[in-house]
Amino acid sequence: MAYRVTKACLKCGYCVSRCPEEAIIADEKEPFDELILQPVHIDPEKCNDCGTCVSTEYWCPASAIISA
Repeated sequence: MAYRVTKACLKCGYCVSRCPEEAIIADEKEPFDELILQPVHIDPEKCNDCGTCVSTEYWCPASAIISA
């Protein structure tokens, strides 16, 4: 099973520090008004399909990480 980040992503970057395998990678930051957005992607080489990223209701504020 693989996981992916959908377009629903808020680009908050919260998931980057929460992944135990460091498989969620921060892309280049995007300035937006007074905010700094942090787009992310999941590195399939590092992801071991542990399911942590989708395991609890409040893991991702936008529920933007899904199994592919």
